[in-house]
Amino acid sequence: MSTQTTDPMQPGPGPFPAGTAADTPGGPPHTPHPARALRRAAAYEWHHLRGLRATWVLLSVAAVLTVGNGVSLLLVADTDSAPTPATVADALQWAPAATQLPLLALLLIALGTSSVSTDLTRGAARTTWLTAASRTTAFVAKLCVAALLTSATAVVTVLIAGAAGASALAMSGTPQPAWEQTLPALLRFTLVMACWPVLAGSVAALLRNRVWTVLLLVLWPLIIERLTGLLLGRLLGISALHEVLPFAAARAAMADASDTSTDASPAQGLLDNGLGPWTGLMVHVLFALAVAVAGAWAYRRRDGA
Repeated sequence: MSTQTTDPMQPGPGPFPAGTAADTPGGPPHTPHPARALRRAAAYEWHHLRGLRATWVLLSVAAVLTVGNGVSLLLVADTDSAPTPATVADALQWAPAATQLPLLALLLIALGTSSVSTDLTRGAARTTWLTAASRTTAFVAKLCVAALLTSATAVVTVLIAGAAGASALAMSGTPQPAWEQTLPALLRFTLVMACWPVLAGSVAALLRNRVWTVLLLVLWPLIIERLTGLLLGRLLGISALHEVLPFAAARAAMADASDTSTDASPAQGLLDNGLGPWTGLMVHVLFALAVAVAGAWAYRRRDGA
């Protein structure tokens, strides 16, 4: 009769793939390098995100609507003069001056909320936690993948809208604007858009409810922040406090500071431009990072459904 021996140095069967670890006692003894673990978790998140039909529907809708953003330059251009840099930047940025935040942000809000909220409410969290090296790695991968996809989408929509706008102006005989003068504002727009899924995913981790997350992120920039800023400004005696709050800072970041002409976009006056563009960007980025830290703390302590 033969007996089977087990080498104590060989890994036994278990729920974790080789080379992974979990935030629980008794995990595998070998933890992968943090960079390798993050790449693996990011690949998992990208595979999950691109497999959702909603992702491609949203991106397709954004591509179609952005053509209208470029063609809309005809509505604000004269036959004898080119649109101002501020007008061009506002159109290519999905009109944040008129809507108080880029319409693209509202369109792509699902990219930031879906992976976190789905994990926590539909039982997918345990699979994610077994795939990633840790919950922190999983959360960072979710935010990074969503931020990169949103940034790439912002760049592509700018290119599509710019091409559509240039073609429309050329066919109408209108002079071309100084496109190069809009580049700094468009760069800041892309960075602001990268912060959007970071905020969405982090708030979803804090609230653990997708509907409340969407409502908060829609109402806060449009209504709540203005009212809160005005109220606190009255109480503290700081009249311009509402101009330096996070989403007002984002609007200031997207403003085209190079355009000082008197016929610049009339909607620019709605931007609450109390900060310089680059200062506004820094304020908004720091705010997004602070919310991300709070979101990571909450995500690590959540239980899967």
